Amino acid sequence: MTAGRGFIALAAVIFGRWTPIGAWGGALIFMYFSAFGQAVRIRPPGAEYPQLGPIMDAIPSQVYGALPYIVTIVILAGVVGRSIAPAADGQPYVKEGQT
Repeated sequence: MTAGRGFIALAAVIFGRWTPIGAWGGALIFMYFSAFGQAVRIRPPGAEYPQLGPIMDAIPSQVYGALPYIVTIVILAGVVGRSIAPAADGQPYVKEGQT
């Protein structure tokens, strides 16, 4: 079950400028926000950070669940125009001698 993670995977590849190391870095960024959203929903800050607790409690828990997708859209809005796809993207592979 992907739960919408395919969109995030494509965004990580575009954000990483079509390189494996860049895609790995993009995936780390997006998964950090996913883990952050889960951590806040499981154990919201309270006693450790008394000034931050009421602020984070005021935000609905659905926002924390949507956080990786929101970050994905925000990052893609700034990166998608500057990322250049590989030249062979969308070209069918044909061996020599085949028609």
